[in-house]
Amino acid sequence: MSPTFGLYLPQVRRSATELLDLAQAAESCGFGSVWFMDHLRLPGLPGGTFEGWTLATAVAARTTTIRVGHLVLCAAFRPPALLARMAVTLDHVSGGRLDLGLGWGSSPSELAELGLSHDPPAVRLAKLAETIDLVRIMASGEPVDFHGAYFAVRDEQAGPPAIQRPLPLYVGGTGPRTLELVRTKAEWWNCWAPDRHRLAELIPRAWPARISANYSIGFGRSRASSEWALYGTPDAIAKELRHDRELGVEHFAVQMVDPKGGVADLERFMAEVAPAVS
Repeated sequence: MSPTFGLYLPQVRRSATELLDLAQAAESCGFGSVWFMDHLRLPGLPGGTFEGWTLATAVAARTTTIRVGHLVLCAAFRPPALLARMAVTLDHVSGGRLDLGLGWGSSPSELAELGLSHDPPAVRLAKLAETIDLVRIMASGEPVDFHGAYFAVRDEQAGPPAIQRPLPLYVGGTGPRTLELVRTKAEWWNCWAPDRHRLAELIPRAWPARISANYSIGFGRSRASSEWALYGTPDAIAKELRHDRELGVEHFAVQMVDPKGGVADLERFMAEVAPAVS
């Protein structure tokens, strides 16, 4: 299958209008998806962030073809039953364009200081597993009678099913227990940009899930790559992405790191890089 390309658009240091405009431009340029993050604040970055689910809903309402999602939602932010109803609702609002990304939350200070969770990592991971099971049941439209170690949900009336069956589920993370959850419960595994150099090691551990990876990309810099980002000409960047394509990456979620690049960088990527990878 041909690889697909998404725009990763963290909602920091940009106005809501700019984010919406870039998402619409991504659709016009030919990106297949647009992705947001799920943080309410980032360490060392003043000013906070826009809430990711509200933003994704606004983008879905202003676009027609591009898929919307998060890399990845923090399961601790929303109770599982609420998350499931939100996912089904956005899937309907978007006409079946939701990609549901989930993770267990990797910023303990954010969770604790904002009063969202004081659970240790092992508990948050176990709760993520139950959250996935609950979302699957509730998105099917079937009655729910779920009793887990952490959550109990009963809903005899059930609710409307999602348009997509199943909802495409992306799980992010690189730890052994997270990858075990990927193998057993997810359609996709997403590798974040700092670990892209470990793809050859990690991809076999995620099988049979399909592979998505994040990339921070900048045009025109002299160095070819770093741990976090790829810099260089479109040909040099395409060469790096082709290498990862051969390893098994099927979806490339790219963040353009030059704040001045704007729509021009999106157009250049889809015109000069994406065809050379495909």
